[in-house]
Amino acid sequence: MPPEMVTVNGAYDSDCARAVWDFIRRQADQGRTVQVVGREATYSPAEVANLVGVSRPTVQRRIEDGTIKAVRRGSRWRVPEGEVDKYRLALADQMAQMIADDLDF
Repeated sequence: MPPEMVTVNGAYDSDCARAVWDFIRRQADQGRTVQVVGREATYSPAEVANLVGVSRPTVQRRIEDGTIKAVRRGSRWRVPEGEVDKYRLALADQMAQMIADDLDF
């Protein structure tokens, strides 16, 4: 019999916490052990390109040069959500610096 599972995605709010707690309590009441596993969302290079506003080939080049850290799953690249956030911030910083340079700040 496969183990009962609960999947929680999205914001960390009271409903999320309640769902997890209720699941743990049900399992404990039945004498079962609970293993909690956290997984960071991952994105394909095309998804990263859409999220950040650059082309997919640009994302691919940044993966290859190490600017964006990604992992291979089979023959495909997956980019952790944290790396998407870092890259987005780096692009915003570059743009702000270019604007400041243009305005001579």
